[in-house]
Amino acid sequence: MDRRRLLSLSLGTAAVGLTGSLSATLAGCGGDGGGDKAEVRLGDVVNETNPHIAAERYFGQRLAELTDDAYEVRVFPNGGIGDAAKMNEQVHSGSLHMTKTLFSALTAYDKRLGVMSLPYAFARQDDLYLALVAGLGKQLGDILEQYNFKVLAFFDSGARNVYNKKRPVRTPDDVRGLRLRVPQDAIAVDTFTTLGAQAIPMGAPDILPGLQADKIDGAENSPIFYVTNKHVEQASYWSWTRHQFGIDALLVSRTWFEDQSQAHQDAFVEAGWDTQKHEWNLWRAETDKYVKQAADAGAQINDDVDVDAFRKAVKPVVDKYRSTFGYLLDLLPIT
Repeated sequence: MDRRRLLSLSLGTAAVGLTGSLSATLAGCGGDGGGDKAEVRLGDVVNETNPHIAAERYFGQRLAELTDDAYEVRVFPNGGIGDAAKMNEQVHSGSLHMTKTLFSALTAYDKRLGVMSLPYAFARQDDLYLALVAGLGKQLGDILEQYNFKVLAFFDSGARNVYNKKRPVRTPDDVRGLRLRVPQDAIAVDTFTTLGAQAIPMGAPDILPGLQADKIDGAENSPIFYVTNKHVEQASYWSWTRHQFGIDALLVSRTWFEDQSQAHQDAFVEAGWDTQKHEWNLWRAETDKYVKQAADAGAQINDDVDVDAFRKAVKPVVDKYRSTFGYLLDLLPIT
């Protein structure tokens, strides 16, 4: 059986079981709806044209359908509530209902969550998907629940790649000396420092001003992030380093979630599951479109990257963190 077929069956089997149990619960209580809608605030740092925002609005629609319009999800894109660290802390404390965040921003709570930042942990996006439905996702969710977070979905955030103002990147030597923005995460800093770059941690909203003011030469992220945040206008050299296949977490405050009725808790879980499948499909479809937009905007797209050389160059980073991640490394196809 091929990997795509296995992934499809894994997702389908889990969804059938969840949908069946939820339908029975709602049938017994009429959806627990009625009355005024409860507002659910959901913050994100990405631009409103990013597929993540479309997926979050889809989550709101599914939740409304499953709860007889008991909730209205209001999505706040583009860092309108704050940067990732601020919103994560608000969800952690219960002052914000929901956020979507990259895993590197969650290592402030537990260093084990940095396992998702390891370079070249997955050879392909489908390898990551399979790991999430085969057990890695549950382990990550269990860790996050210790810090008052409940994971409702894992969002694909695409293959992360280097883009900059100076030159195409084909080998690790081409990274040397570049001032690259990285997430505020120790592993990301170690990865690019090991490659010889000047790794500069900063929040996502600060990247474009940093490029405009020549404080950084470039950054690393997905094609969708590159285009929707207008970085293509400042850094025209795009190289397919594929050093990380990113995954973000759609989180809800656990204490607030557990204050909802059981039927509504089940509805949040099912809406999250449906949104995860929807977002994975949406991200795949949108990526090719944004690569074309980048090229049309003048980006010099370089696929001539020596991935094996990069993998060997960053192996000391993987070795450095082996003791930190322990059993979680056993759930990754990493050597």
